[in-house]
Amino acid sequence: MKINKEEFQNVNWYTLTNDNNFSVTISTLGATVVAVNTPDKKGNVENIVLGFDDPQDYPNHNDYFGTSVARVAGRIKDGQWRDYQFDQNEGINTLHGGSKPSLSYVNWKKISKFIRQEEVGLVLKRFSIDGENGFPGDLTIDVIFRLNNRNEFSITYIGHTSKQTLFNPTNHMYFNLSGNAKRSIKQHQIQLESDVIAEVDAELIPTGNLLNVDNTPYDLHATTAIGSVLEQIEDGIDTAFKVEPSIEAPQLTLEDPESGRKVRVQTSANAISLFTTKEPHEPFKIHGDQDMDANIGLAIEPQMLPDAIHHSGFGNIIISPSKPMMYRNVYYLN
Repeated sequence: MKINKEEFQNVNWYTLTNDNNFSVTISTLGATVVAVNTPDKKGNVENIVLGFDDPQDYPNHNDYFGTSVARVAGRIKDGQWRDYQFDQNEGINTLHGGSKPSLSYVNWKKISKFIRQEEVGLVLKRFSIDGENGFPGDLTIDVIFRLNNRNEFSITYIGHTSKQTLFNPTNHMYFNLSGNAKRSIKQHQIQLESDVIAEVDAELIPTGNLLNVDNTPYDLHATTAIGSVLEQIEDGIDTAFKVEPSIEAPQLTLEDPESGRKVRVQTSANAISLFTTKEPHEPFKIHGDQDMDANIGLAIEPQMLPDAIHHSGFGNIIISPSKPMMYRNVYYLN
């Protein structure tokens, strides 16, 4: 078990490595997962998440590559809650906490790191002042990254606030299990324990209805090739799937048969949002020399159902001074 540190001009990268040659690299900018390196069935170790080799590339793109998204992941209708007006950064709505800048593109402070017999970890902190991006309350967010010798990578978000506010964070990793994004994700196999999805309007804002997935492309109870799902959905996947919160059993499995790599995802939240990459408006490179493209990655975003504050039954994302809130997501790497 070890931790290595790389220092750049204004950003530090920390690489957590276990005894099985699995490693995770975390950037202080946006509490971002830069890389998750795992071996394929032949033992070749490669990165299975999308990102950049140069830290300076991250602020130049607004695709949230591996970033921590806070205060609130997903969309908020009209950017409003009670008498508060949030930063409206997607038309009249708020997306991923706003953009002045959002917490995904600011530096977080390293609090501690730890190396134990069976796990290695890093703790980052961000203090978001009352009124930042329109959100009330001084909010302190601690994020704990852990990698253990069972090849389990976990991300835990803990929020404390000075007054009632909203807290629904996630990590926005895009997965491609082929390694270094050398193939599309169409041949990846996905299985997801979800009976319903959140219906959305033309602006991708939830209507409040939960739609049964039976006899639709969104029925992923049985293992399904992503390519076959995409053939039935014109604009790609951009969908919140309701799941049963769990601290024991993974709700989602993603596998690439060719490389033999597999990731299982478990969350204590009540939804997993999936998003397949779109063709960029202007071409750019990831991993140094790979072209960013449609269907080159699948974003897996464990979170509470989006726009929960406007829909009964979507879950509670209101945090108060007397009730800190915690979310834990675990990625089982094979």
